[in-house]
Amino acid sequence: MIMRSYQKLSQVRSSFFLPTNLLMGFFEKFKYSFSSEQSKSKMSHLKNLYTVAMADGELDNFEYSFLSVVADRIYLSKTHIQEVLRFTNDISFHIPKHEKEKQDQLYDCVWMSFIGRRQNKEKLAACKLIAAKFGFNPKIIDKILETIVSGIL
Repeated sequence: MIMRSYQKLSQVRSSFFLPTNLLMGFFEKFKYSFSSEQSKSKMSHLKNLYTVAMADGELDNFEYSFLSVVADRIYLSKTHIQEVLRFTNDISFHIPKHEKEKQDQLYDCVWMSFIGRRQNKEKLAACKLIAAKFGFNPKIIDKILETIVSGIL
């Protein structure tokens, strides 16, 4: 008796309400508008790394592993990584407030450019674009990237 009542209630509920997955997708899009500045900065960092990784058109296992390591280091979960992969366009670009943070994030981006199957011009171009958005002087971005690369190699 109770089971039948529950089934009827479920049928009635589903006929009047929007599907849960539709609502979740709707609310997920607005999730990042209400996040703290620190959270926005961290998610933006993961998005930047993902952008560099995808510059060659694919995210391989090594690049995903590096995303996981960085997420761990900045206290984000695997769920956050999945959100970056799923809602990339909804995560806004955030310029780090401190120079050290800008340098650290750019360093991670250059590392990401070396982690995939091959380091290529598209990945370095993505790093240059991120450096420019961070406010680094465009005249010296190539030199900054060269210095980071020489430290990696």
